[in-house]
Amino acid sequence: MKESKAHQLAIDTRLTLGLQSTEYFDVYRAVTSLGITCVKRPLESSISGATLKTNKVKVILINSSKTLGHQNFTIAHELYHCLYDENLVSRACKTEAFGQSRGIEQVANMFAVYLLMPEDAILNQLRLRKKLDMKLTLADIINLEQFFGVSRKAICWRLEDLKFITREQSEKYCINVIQSARSLGKNIDLYMTTDDKVIISDYAEKANEALQKNLITDSRYEEILADADLLEEVMEASEELDVVD
Repeated sequence: MKESKAHQLAIDTRLTLGLQSTEYFDVYRAVTSLGITCVKRPLESSISGATLKTNKVKVILINSSKTLGHQNFTIAHELYHCLYDENLVSRACKTEAFGQSRGIEQVANMFAVYLLMPEDAILNQLRLRKKLDMKLTLADIINLEQFFGVSRKAICWRLEDLKFITREQSEKYCINVIQSARSLGKNIDLYMTTDDKVIISDYAEKANEALQKNLITDSRYEEILADADLLEEVMEASEELDVVD
C-alpha cells in the first residue's frame, strides 16, 4: 500500500512538472517550479534535511555538508513532506540505509526513489547502452548514477530492487566510489560535499515583479521578503525536532 501510494504520487509529480518517465529529474528546477524555497547550508548536525510549512511559504533546508548525490535524494525526499505530508508543520530528517526507515519516512524514501529513478528511465538508459539483456558492469552503474544525479548507494539499491544486480554485487560496487568514477574520467562532484550557502527560490523575483507592475505596495513588498526569510526559523525547528530515522 505504501509503495503503490509513493509510486503514484511520484508519477503525478512528474506529470505536474511536464516530465516523461524517461527524463532526468532536476530537483532544483522542480522546487522552483513548485513554489518551494530551498535553503542549503553546511550543518554540524547529522540531519540530511528539514521541511517547514507555513500558511505563506514552504521551505526545504538541505545540509550541504553531505555529498551532492545525497543532497539531491534528500530534496526529493523532502518534496514528499512538502507536497503530500498533510499533517506536517516541520520535520527534520536523517537519511538512513534503504529499508531501515519506517512510517512516513519510508514512504518519503520510496517517493524519492520513484521520482528520481523511474524504472522506465533506467530501462531506457540501459537500452541506449545496449545492456538490457546483459550483466551490468561497474561502468554501467557509474553511468546510471551520473545520469540520475544520485549516490552509488541509491542507484545500487534501486538496481537491486529491480533485480538487475544482487546484494553481493551492490556491496562490491559501493567500495571506492570516487576512485572508480575518476578511473572512467567522470566528474566527481556528485560524490563530494558542496558546503555551499544558497537560497533557491523565485519568491523574491515574483515579489519584485509584482511591485514593478504596481500590483503590491512597497510595504507589502517588504512584508513578503520578510516572510521569505525563514532560514533562522527552519534552523531552530531542525534543532528542536527529534531526528527521524
